[in-house]
Amino acid sequence: MELEVFKREKESTNKLRILKNIPAVLYAKGMKNENIFLKTGDFKNKTAHLKPGDLSTTIFTLKQDNKSIEALVKDIQYHVTTYAIIHIDFYKLDDKTPISVNVPIRFSNVQDCIGIKHGGNVRQVIRTVKVRCLKKYMPKEFILDVANLDMNDVLRISDIKMPENVFCETKNLNEVVVIIAKR
Repeated sequence: MELEVFKREKESTNKLRILKNIPAVLYAKGMKNENIFLKTGDFKNKTAHLKPGDLSTTIFTLKQDNKSIEALVKDIQYHVTTYAIIHIDFYKLDDKTPISVNVPIRFSNVQDCIGIKHGGNVRQVIRTVKVRCLKKYMPKEFILDVANLDMNDVLRISDIKMPENVFCETKNLNEVVVIIAKR
């Protein structure tokens, strides 16, 4: 996903926000932080189609003065009352450095779930799992099949099949991801 970014000179962040821009910073290990900004409308238009949770695994190509940099959004700050985006932190990616990302967890076959047919509902306890991998191995999401779960059955982090070269950073693999609970 491409975003046009601009170098931030001496402008105050409040002035940038008034002009409908989002102040941002681009950083990486061993690199000096680079102050940048982007157009609010451009960011909102490009991310509008993303499902909840997908932002953390979306690689952005930041274009600035004929150069391109691949980056992940590592943090977003929101205004306390309006929830407008007031700052974004981008992390520069390279092919040789492993990254840690929160990968969203989704479910398949919910309508066929045995526990749902018995009057239960799917209660998601954990929405993401933190993994470490190279950029080229980063999964977009993990999908767990819940069709065979009955009432009070659970799936745990250990039930997620990690692809080769992707390592789970969660210490407790017994944490419950989903439970079929009574209504």
